[in-house]
Parts: sequence; structure tokens; C-alpha cells
Amino acid sequence: MIFTINKMKLNKFTIISIFFLVFGLSNANPGIVSATENTSLKTSVEIQNLGSLVLQKANQSDTTKLILKKSPKITIVVDNYEGLEPHELIKYDLDNDGKTEIIATLKYADSQNVIPFVYTLKESLEKIFPDEDSESKLLTCREVFVTTQNSKPVICLKYLISFHDYAPPELYKLEMYSLENGKLKLNQIGYNEGSHYNLLMNLAAEYMHNGQTLQAAQLYNQAIASSTGKMSNKAFCEALFFNAEALKYSGKYSDAMKLFEKLVLEHTDSDFTEISQRELEFIHDNIKNEKLLTEYYKIQLEIVNEQTESALNHLNQLIKDNPKCSFMDRLLFTKAEMLISDNNIEAAMAIFIDIKVKYPQSPLIDTIDEMLENLESKPEDSEEL
Repeated sequence: MIFTINKMKLNKFTIISIFFLVFGLSNANPGIVSATENTSLKTSVEIQNLGSLVLQKANQSDTTKLILKKSPKITIVVDNYEGLEPHELIKYDLDNDGKTEIIATLKYADSQNVIPFVYTLKESLEKIFPDEDSESKLLTCREVFVTTQNSKPVICLKYLISFHDYAPPELYKLEMYSLENGKLKLNQIGYNEGSHYNLLMNLAAEYMHNGQTLQAAQLYNQAIASSTGKMSNKAFCEALFFNAEALKYSGKYSDAMKLFEKLVLEHTDSDFTEISQRELEFIHDNIKNEKLLTEYYKIQLEIVNEQTESALNHLNQLIKDNPKCSFMDRLLFTKAEMLISDNNIEAAMAIFIDIKVKYPQSPLIDTIDEMLENLESKPEDSEEL
């Protein structure tokens, strides 16, 4: 089971509700029980009629083991976690069936985040998350705890959202999961509320990464126009640029161009001035091909949201169907960048060279020359470009 959060639509209720209800900040819904902060983390728990369950770091090893101690002489290794440190064991009946579930949280030594693993006690301890389908999609969050919603247990995962770094205050996301038919089901997502620009900008970025670009644009605009907190010029320019990006991805090209132009003309020393100039020129030069431009930005948004396989398929189709596209150099450049991220260096270099030959007047030539030089001189580092 792979949790696809990007397709879940966010709404006003989810933004304001969960933190108020779960943490007892509102009496709006008596079906939610307030959770209390756990100040003492346990790495061992007792299981009735079975023994002690222990999260234990193996001696002189980077592997942590989940061990069931049935007696002083009988121990069973339930699971191994390579490269992870023990953090906490939580014991709870998550589906009210009278049988115990165990949540084991582990962490990397240099990280504040934790990774949950969930087990159920049938005849023996069986792992139910991550299952085989989601093994490569571990959930990494800041905190894991159990509370109740409408008298039913839920696992709560708390994430720090920090696309923009102007905290405090910080934006947190809370995901609530229930155990149904042996699987974790995502029920609800919420965020802490506030009018500070750091909260609004990060919530806007979260909307953007969920593909809700118009809502993102509204939140960036709100951060600029009516947020609280003294906003630095750096933060203002950052919000202005990403407001323009959100409008661009929404097909609101005229509005996006106005904001890009504002950055270019009024904030000449900004970190976003040069890229705003390039985006302004690119949209201006290709607005007559609005349909193709919109298709290209849909692909760019897929890349932003890490939907790389879909983005590459759509990009290849766009290149194939539009051989006379006025910005073919940009399409090919984007494909080469994606190939680099997939460590297909030779294919990417071939495309860069092809652009130089076929489109010698392309504004991308200087960038291509620089990238080719880096790829040729430091191939071992190309994966980091």
C-alpha cells in the first residue's frame, strides 16, 4: 500500500480543524480526545502471555533489532532495521479488536525525524506497515502518537513543513491514520492555523506540491498583502516570485508576467531577479503558443511534485507531437535535466550537444556549455548537479 498524499484535496476544514481538535484547543467536536505529550519514550513493552518486546541496537553494528524476549533463554528477532537507531515502542489496540498492535519508531542518528513501523499481534507479531508494496515509501515525520477520533483509535503523524525558512512560527502537518482490515488508511490531513507570513508561505508551497496552484497563489498573495510579522525584503521577493510561479502553473500568464516584471524592475538585487527575467522573456516569446506553453508547464509541475515518470512520458509525447515547437530547445533541455537526475549522463550530454547544433541562438547555450563542462570534468559528481 503506497500512500499518495499529493492527490488529496485540501480544504478550509482540514486546515483549521485537526490541530484544534486533536490537541484540545477547541470544543467543536467532542468525538476527539485530546492527546498529551509523551515525555518518557519507551524502547521496551510487556505483551501479556507473550513476553517483553525490545528495540535494541546490536553490538558494534549499525542495525537495530526488534526482539521478543519470551524468557531469559528464548528470544526471537521480529525485525531488523539497518542504519536506524531505536526511538520508541508504542502499544495500542488500533482497531478495537481486542488484539495488541505495536508501533516501533526509529530514526537516523543525525536526524530529528522518526520512521514508524506497525505490527499486529495475531498468532505472532506480523508487520502490517510498511507492507511489500510500500517498503520503499517509508513515512518520515517529526513525531508519532496515538489518540482517538470519534471513539476510534488513530495514529497521528506530525510533519514539519519547511519549504520556506522564516520561522518561528513553524508550520506543521498532521496526518491521521486508522487501522482497517489490516491496512493503514489515511483519514484526514490538517495544518496549524495562523496569519504569520512563514505559515502562509509554507502552506502555499504545500498546496503547490499538491497541484493546487490557484490556492497556492492566493496564499502567497495573502502572505504578501496581509500577513503578520515583519517581512524582510528577502522573504517578500521570495513570496512574490513563488506567487508568480503559482500563477504561471495555473495558466494565469498575464498576472504572472506582472509579478515577474515587478521583481525585475523594482528588486534588481534580489536572488530571484535573473530567473524572473528569463521566465518573463520565455512567456512573452511563446504566449502565442498558449496551448503548448500550458502543456509544458503541466510537465514542469509534475517534475516539481516528483512525478518524474509521468513527466518524462508527457515530455517525450510533447516533443514527438510538436516537432516545430517554438521552444523545442527548452523541451529538450528539460529532458536532458531529467536524464541527469536519473544518472543517464551520456544521453543528457548528447541532447545538450544536439541543442547547440540545431539551436545555436538559444538563450540556454551558456547554461548548456557550463553543464557540459561540469559533466565532462566531474562525471563522478554528475548525480549531484
